[in-house]
Amino acid sequence: MTILIYGVIPCLSSVFLLISMFYGAYRIRGKALALPAALGPPAARRARIIRLLAATGYIVLCVVFSVLHNTYINLLFMVLFPFVAGWIFGTSKKYFASYFILSATVFMTDAAVIIAVQYLWMMGILYLNSQELAYCLLVAVSRMTEFMVILLVVMAARKRAGGQIMPRQVVLSVFLPLFSLFNMYSILYLAQIYFTMVTVVLIVVNLLLLVGLNIYFCVLTDIMGENRRLESERNLYRRQALMQFEYYEREEEKYEESRKLIHDIRNHIQAMEELYCREGAEDAAKYAGNIHRMLNCFQQKYYTSEKLLNIILNDKARLMERAGIREDIKVGELALDFMRDTDVTALFANLLDNAIEAASGCRDGYIRLRVDMMRQFLSIVMENSCEQEPVREGEGFRSRKKEHKGVGIISIRRTVEQYGGDVRFEWIGGVFVTKAVLVCTAGEEDG
Repeated sequence: MTILIYGVIPCLSSVFLLISMFYGAYRIRGKALALPAALGPPAARRARIIRLLAATGYIVLCVVFSVLHNTYINLLFMVLFPFVAGWIFGTSKKYFASYFILSATVFMTDAAVIIAVQYLWMMGILYLNSQELAYCLLVAVSRMTEFMVILLVVMAARKRAGGQIMPRQVVLSVFLPLFSLFNMYSILYLAQIYFTMVTVVLIVVNLLLLVGLNIYFCVLTDIMGENRRLESERNLYRRQALMQFEYYEREEEKYEESRKLIHDIRNHIQAMEELYCREGAEDAAKYAGNIHRMLNCFQQKYYTSEKLLNIILNDKARLMERAGIREDIKVGELALDFMRDTDVTALFANLLDNAIEAASGCRDGYIRLRVDMMRQFLSIVMENSCEQEPVREGEGFRSRKKEHKGVGIISIRRTVEQYGGDVRFEWIGGVFVTKAVLVCTAGEEDG
């Protein structure tokens, strides 16, 4: 019984604490192992295994040295934790402050809990007639409180980084560990009546189940937060697509009005030309010809019979011309009636906006776009000059613009996947290539 209480329980509790700290560091980082892009799959797999072994080795060393009950050794391992976690998760320097705060908070919480329990013991508020039960209570209170503190530090760090934290997450992070403490104290208090080896085993099993329950709710709150973030992003993309669509609707209205105006002006000019031709006014005829050429500039270039797509392509072509980018756009016979107008806008406007942004920074920028329909598939292939290799981040690329979220590629990917398609992005020797295929019969119904 002594080995179980003073040996097994402390070791298991230390393992739980260290795994919780690594999980907290992982949540602060926000992503899994950040390995260099140059590593192939086998090399990346080996690197992950090495880092996993390093984390396991650190946990084993901490547990072994914790048996000595030396405060300075424990403090040394807490100081080393930010560096170990930073190397394992490939963390940039900006996260190290959060890791140090996490280590310091856990260490101070451990000391504060010991002092608080001893004070409550001296005041008679807590009372157990067995030293072994008192030790079990101290371990349970320490680890549950530290677990609660880790969750709160992670939430504070993510909130500071611009994440969304719901009140329910905070309540669950505090309420469940507090309930676990009360439940554990109640069990230990009742165990005084009949304290045997079987009782100790049941207490250990109950403690493990409480730990599992806390971990489950911890993961559950993270999933709730992630779902909230994804929902917010989805609403953002929809608002963005709707704003773009409304813009192109207004452009279409202006274009229709300008066509009517140009038609009327041409009739007036033709009448004026006939009048001047009878009187032999060559200068007036030349002047009228110049006006005709000016009016031709207001007309849209024909790319496709799809009116909305044609407006988008003309709008982006004007931006390319202003930026000095060579454009090569060819569109085959299309029927985009399987797509919502907002999705057409989100897809092509974001594709071309990203290409223009990349090509405008090149000495001889160009954009080559091919759109065609093959049976039930819509094929989109675009190449644009991009001298600087983009930085991949998650499922997209990190924007080089300051304070720019870079949601364009994510919006493109989600639009394509919504229609049962797939999209690929790659950078090859100064050229950024985008290939997308959509299934023409797929897509969500209008909500």
